[in-house]
Amino acid sequence: MAHIVFSRAAAADLTAGKPPLAGVPASAPLSAAAAAIPSSPEAAVAVWREGASPLAPAAATVVGLLSSLDVVAFLASHRAAGGTDAAAMKTPAGDVVPRKHAVVGEVEPDARLIEVVDLMKQGAKRVLIRKNITDGCTINKQPFAPFYKAPLKITGTPRAATTQIIKRSPSSSTFGYDKYCCLTREDIIRFLINCLGALAPIPLQSISSLGAIKCSYCHVEASSPAIEAVWKIPSDPRVVAVVQMNNEGAHMLLGEISAHKLWKRDYVAAADAMSRLSALHFATGIDENGAVPASASGFGIGAWRGEAEDGILASPRSMKFSSRRIGFSACLASQTVPSHRKNTVLTCKATSSLAAVMAQMLAHRATHVWVTEGGETEESVLIGMIGYAEIFNAVTRGVRMA
Repeated sequence: MAHIVFSRAAAADLTAGKPPLAGVPASAPLSAAAAAIPSSPEAAVAVWREGASPLAPAAATVVGLLSSLDVVAFLASHRAAGGTDAAAMKTPAGDVVPRKHAVVGEVEPDARLIEVVDLMKQGAKRVLIRKNITDGCTINKQPFAPFYKAPLKITGTPRAATTQIIKRSPSSSTFGYDKYCCLTREDIIRFLINCLGALAPIPLQSISSLGAIKCSYCHVEASSPAIEAVWKIPSDPRVVAVVQMNNEGAHMLLGEISAHKLWKRDYVAAADAMSRLSALHFATGIDENGAVPASASGFGIGAWRGEAEDGILASPRSMKFSSRRIGFSACLASQTVPSHRKNTVLTCKATSSLAAVMAQMLAHRATHVWVTEGGETEESVLIGMIGYAEIFNAVTRGVRMA
């Protein structure tokens, strides 16, 4: 019955209360983009080119998505080359953002959910849906209604409903994208987890039996410099595993360097640590929790808010990158996994159900979960990972676009 969920639900059914695509222009300083990331979904903010034709599709004007890891990696590389943080923060965001084609998609309000998911399977991390709807969606949603907790309603404001014109500053953080609702991959997973009955039996099957484990992943040795991760960051998800080789040549997961871990941290302090520490020490510093404001050195995100463009949302308080574990000896990387319990990363087993993994990702607002094998009496070996793409491929198995 999964085809009912994907063919009967329309894109507009998911847009209630959804904000527009927030971001910064390519000419904005990196400080403005860094200030906007903590309040953006999936630890990344959109960067768009200026001067695009008004007739061009909104999604086509997006240069790319700038993540927290991209900011930290750029600052660390700039520092390693002898540059200063102040100069790096003045770099245009368009010069730092990874340029990836079709990272943002666009569909009509009456597009079916399967079309939205198909765009995301092809690499789109955001999907824009126009707010103004002239006519109701033509898709019959009655067969779908029993599987959704809330009544299905068409969202958006009819064009004739109001004549009020809202004037925005040219430096607005949305630059016309307020005409669209923005759906993320997390939104789709949150919607699907309310439809587990209609998706059965797929959500109850193990991720191994569904072929949802991605065996290829990027990694860096625990004793290697953390800055080596800069050249290994994959396009999706933005994460590099920190591993140690066991006697059999398999990888033991000790931590990770990811956009998710750096989401609301002090990026400048993290970049300083990345340029000096080993991968394991850096990952350990990220995992030191504590709601402490940005460092008092004056180079935290908050110090750069004054340079942000008008209309850029101020970021929430960033957490301090911990240095309490920096003094650990070099032999730390050769110790066993139990000594790294505070290197908290999300893990699951190959026998875990797809529904359990989806719930785990939503609970932590994570973009991925590592898959390990082994237990309390033996070493926990890393065998792969599962992210949004693998989940979408699993839940749409057998669902065809008519």
